Amino acid sequence: MKKKEDLFKDSWEIVKKNKILFFPNIIILSINVLLVLILFFITGLFKILIENDPSNIAKVFLSGEFIFFVFLYLIISTLMDNFFLTMKYGLIKDVLLKKKTNFSNGVKFAKEHYWTTLGIHILSFLIIYVPLILLGIVLFTFLPQNGLIAAAIFIPLMIVYLIFIAIRLLFVYPTMTFEKKGAYNSLKDDFHFVKTHLHHTMVTWLVILLIGIVTAMIKRGIEPLQGILFQQVVFLGLLLGIAIIALEMAVSVWEHVYIFKSYLVGKKRKRKKK
Repeated sequence: MKKKEDLFKDSWEIVKKNKILFFPNIIILSINVLLVLILFFITGLFKILIENDPSNIAKVFLSGEFIFFVFLYLIISTLMDNFFLTMKYGLIKDVLLKKKTNFSNGVKFAKEHYWTTLGIHILSFLIIYVPLILLGIVLFTFLPQNGLIAAAIFIPLMIVYLIFIAIRLLFVYPTMTFEKKGAYNSLKDDFHFVKTHLHHTMVTWLVILLIGIVTAMIKRGIEPLQGILFQQVVFLGLLLGIAIIALEMAVSVWEHVYIFKSYLVGKKRKRKKK
């Protein structure tokens, strides 16, 4: 148990000592805010929101132009976010192996492994959604008159499958980062690592799940207060909103550091057993 506690605490210490690990998240947030503002400006939604005209808002949302620009936003956002996520993986790798890093090293890593990370995103998307879509088609085709029964079967199976895949894909990015393999081989090696380190993987996943639940509960408790403050004192409401974003960002960075460090710890233990 002590080793697990050390891993947990060490990950937080790494996050506190290496503020550079926050840069990719801050850049991703800034880019997406800017893209959303551009989307609102181009489609005229920004002006309609200011005028507070609900009827025109509905028309804009249903227009072909808005749907096109939302689709374009999603593509641009995904491609740009992928670069800075890959950059974050490179920064974490340097911090864990070399105890230090810099912005240029992160950019270099992102350039070298951009397409591998994107490939993992695409393959992961297919692994997650294709089986669920096929399952849905089969159930609702063979049980067309019993939609509730089909849904009652589909929903539990979907939840179990999503949990299973979340666990199986837990170490795919550390595998890609440390082993420097392509998208397919990273997924293959990740599946093998999880299979041969099942207990270690489950503990890692449960710790992350617990932290996620605690964070969600804290957010849920703070958000009503933010709404009240925003109505009464706008500045305080904004400050609380920024605090919520900072909390989410800190947990996100810690989560990646914890998973990457856990991967190295798992590999090290396996070598000792051999």
